[in-house]
Amino acid sequence: MRSLLSQPSADVTAESAALVHPITNYEQLAEAGGLYDFLQTTMRERFEHDSAFRHQMLRILLQRSSIVLPEVECELLAELRDALGVFLSTVEQCHSQAASL
Repeated sequence: MRSLLSQPSADVTAESAALVHPITNYEQLAEAGGLYDFLQTTMRERFEHDSAFRHQMLRILLQRSSIVLPEVECELLAELRDALGVFLSTVEQCHSQAASL
């Protein structure tokens, strides 16, 4: 006999698995308001040079921090500025190539 409850799709299962995870020490520090200071002192080298770690920590700071950190907002705005600069230079190259055709 067929069950009335259908099995959840793989997407739903993966999504709910991504939502449930143990809180890390970094997340606890962010909730307590001390993660950014910890990253600037103890983890400074890794935070500055490991881009994957840096993005993960900025995400945690945005999602878990109990206070608004202007320093984090400035860092994210600087990254956005750099990305937009690359985008604009690429667009300018495309325009100049199109104009020369």
